[in-house]
Amino acid sequence: MKRHKIAAASAIVLLSVVSTVAAECPPAVTAAVLKAHAGASIASCKNEQEDGKTQFEVKLASMTGKGISLDVTPDGSILMTEQSIAVSDVPPVVMKAFAAKYQATKPTRAEMQTSGDGKVTYELAFRARKSNKEATFTAEGKFTEEE
Repeated sequence: MKRHKIAAASAIVLLSVVSTVAAECPPAVTAAVLKAHAGASIASCKNEQEDGKTQFEVKLASMTGKGISLDVTPDGSILMTEQSIAVSDVPPVVMKAFAAKYQATKPTRAEMQTSGDGKVTYELAFRARKSNKEATFTAEGKFTEEE
């Protein structure tokens, strides 16, 4: 009986934290995120300035356990969705382009990025010359940038 009370209390605390975090987002942001990712819960919501414009970085606690982060305008338009994926899930054409550009390097992690208009890119993290870097490629394997 004692375990059930502890589990129930833990669930109430968790729901309270999730409700508090969701309350930090404008209602339009919360509605858009939860509509796009049914079953997920908002883990954090942070107000940011990007190129002089206000947006919210929303991190989800997804049911799949994969990290999902969204950039959302105050009116609820989703600008970008970033999802952690296994390097083995990156399309072969992207991996081939990465190998051609960074011949002696292997990616250490990967992220699939989907813009608001549905375009998909892949960001691959790697280590080169004693520093951590990231390279972005289109779904067709075209290099777009390095950070």
